Amino acid sequence: MKDIRIIAVDIDNTIIPAGEPRMSERLRTDFHKAIEKGMHVLINTGRHFTFLQPSLFEDLPMDMISTINGACLSDRDGKVLMKKEMSEETMNKLIRYSDEHRIGLGFKFEDHIVTYANYDRFIAGYLDKDSHMKKFIIRDDEQRTHHLRHGYPLGTFMIAEQEEMTGLMNNSPELGFGWSYRHGYDVFSKSVNKATAVEAVLELTGLTWENVIAFGDAGNDAPFVEKAGISVAMGNSKDNLKKVAMYTAPSCRDDGVAVMLEELHII
Repeated sequence: MKDIRIIAVDIDNTIIPAGEPRMSERLRTDFHKAIEKGMHVLINTGRHFTFLQPSLFEDLPMDMISTINGACLSDRDGKVLMKKEMSEETMNKLIRYSDEHRIGLGFKFEDHIVTYANYDRFIAGYLDKDSHMKKFIIRDDEQRTHHLRHGYPLGTFMIAEQEEMTGLMNNSPELGFGWSYRHGYDVFSKSVNKATAVEAVLELTGLTWENVIAFGDAGNDAPFVEKAGISVAMGNSKDNLKKVAMYTAPSCRDDGVAVMLEELHII
């Protein structure tokens, strides 16, 4: 346990329960104790930088943040330190499929989330009703030119039911699909995942996977959780993540991350 130098954590239903604005005071205190001991707390999320909870910046002196399922690593001011763009071929494939099946398609670019198909369905599925976050999503369904100015997308979110996604899943071995509580799927390249950004951090800090304790709750967390020196699945995790983790923590609502940090004497 004394070799742990990075605490890598997913956000939603890992450190912050769905629908809540911030982490518990107990976990915030534990994170600060870890930081005081010289550890890094690395947020590792599928969210776009513009959709991070403001409380994270209020509660933690983070120096690096992984977003878009490992495709983007930024500093706390949003300056991009590393990014992995999808190919033009993959982008066009997702656009065609969304057009054919009337799926709400939002691409996560470096600067913003931008819709390229069925804006209204995307907004209805991605945001809570009357959410103020709507202003951060750009509509580009007709021109589809955002990538010409800002580079190819770093990630994708598709608002669709499972049966609507079956065809894409069956014909896209290069892609991973993670169901989200936001009524749809995170879609990401299997060659770029949440482990990608952690590896960039390890290179920057001179540390190794043995120096990482990782916490997650969903399938898209598996790539970085299973590589960590200490791997922890939340009690509210799907069974497939629990199978690759060393430990199962109590659920997010029961402060599972804080419980494990304390019981394993990380802090």
